[in-house]
Amino acid sequence: MTRRFLWRASIVALAIGAAGTAGGQTEELVRTIPMAPGGQFTLTNISGDITVAGADDTVLRLRATKRLIDPGAVSETVARDALDRVEIEIRERGGRVAVEAEYPRRGLAGRLADLFRGGRMAVAVDYVVTVPPGVGVAIESVSGSVTVENVDGETSIETVSGDVRLSSLQRLAEVEMVSGDLLMSDVGNDDDLSAQAVSGRITMDGVRAPRVDVEAVSATIVLTRVEARRVDVATVSGPVSFDGSLDTEGRYELESHSGSIRVTVPPGTGFDLEAQSFSGSLSSNAVITLRRGESVGVAAGPAVRADSVTVDVTDPANPTLEAAAPLIQWGMNRNGTRELEGSVGDGGARLELSTFSGDMTVVVGGAP
Repeated sequence: MTRRFLWRASIVALAIGAAGTAGGQTEELVRTIPMAPGGQFTLTNISGDITVAGADDTVLRLRATKRLIDPGAVSETVARDALDRVEIEIRERGGRVAVEAEYPRRGLAGRLADLFRGGRMAVAVDYVVTVPPGVGVAIESVSGSVTVENVDGETSIETVSGDVRLSSLQRLAEVEMVSGDLLMSDVGNDDDLSAQAVSGRITMDGVRAPRVDVEAVSATIVLTRVEARRVDVATVSGPVSFDGSLDTEGRYELESHSGSIRVTVPPGTGFDLEAQSFSGSLSSNAVITLRRGESVGVAAGPAVRADSVTVDVTDPANPTLEAAAPLIQWGMNRNGTRELEGSVGDGGARLELSTFSGDMTVVVGGAP
């Protein structure tokens, strides 16, 4: 996110952070703006819910509803004055339409006064927008939910607080969030697709892109039906789950510092596996051919079932394979990290798993 956007967000949030969401006095603005394919619609909002949908039309249709976040016992005159002080600015230039709610510049003292009055003077603006085919959408929001669906132009989302729901988007480029849940379904892009969050839950279903990047600090990350040649997923805290096909020439890196990782792929899928952890375990129902390496300490040999074999490196010079063990237990390298390399089937895609303290599970062909 831009520094300018985050600075404005932090200041305005002081005035709206403690307010509720009760209904109250409202004021509505409706506009219709002609737009051609290739145009760009940008919406910047401080507080309020946003819904944007694609439509088979030649015009952009905008409905903006101003409301007091928690009107309390204020008079009609006071409520009207508060709504009037928030102006919705619409700028049109060269096929671009930019919409932004302009709040009065009252300074920090004035905003804190609103806050201590219970947020009664805080104003939110809710938007419902439809855009023509081929129009790009860029949204910046501080507080409120964001829903975008059926848009075929390039789309990007930045939010500070609130859930984001995205569906049926043909060119989703980027999502950046601080707090809230992210749900993607049936989205794609011809270029890279990235999602970043600080906390919440990230769910991606039916995502298509050459490369998918997901980064989080504290979040549950769930990917299903993802079609990509390169997938990079990393979170500091929280579980990671991937359920989908692997491209034979693809590379898939899943990392959780403190959290489990589970990978489920279709029956008959071949891949090269590299896994490492400081204290977590690795289990799988797949037949894995171990490759020679210092961390495992065994030469490449016949395939072994990973859920019934232990690599015993008590004596690093003479490692042995012992049957009837529920998990793979691996040796340590010089850095004290446990590592394993091997291949499933004929190999192909490269699957790299990494945790510090979480357990890892690889399932081929459904639940074991």
